[in-house]
Amino acid sequence: MYTMVLLLYLQQGVDVTLDGARLRGAYRDRSACERAALSLRGAVPVPGSYGAAWQDVVCMRVARDVRVREAAPLDLGQLLNTRPPGVCQGEGTWRRLAQLCTRR
Repeated sequence: MYTMVLLLYLQQGVDVTLDGARLRGAYRDRSACERAALSLRGAVPVPGSYGAAWQDVVCMRVARDVRVREAAPLDLGQLLNTRPPGVCQGEGTWRRLAQLCTRR
């Protein structure tokens, strides 16, 4: 199963920022996801004080028994502050997470 991750980019002056990311839909295979993503890629209306705005879409694989919940982006830093992980690891893919961990 696949889902789409919608990525919103905004340009102000010479700086480009990823302003948001959210999930959309569940698709049986990658080709179905890519077909649905075609119309979602490209320029979007530009907010005031910005020079450009566009959306990109990435199709990513998820396990078949996972339910995709469309929701607003999660503030990971705030979540880690309110609900710190039980164990903070500092190697491999967990290195960035360990930097956000608070010792209590």
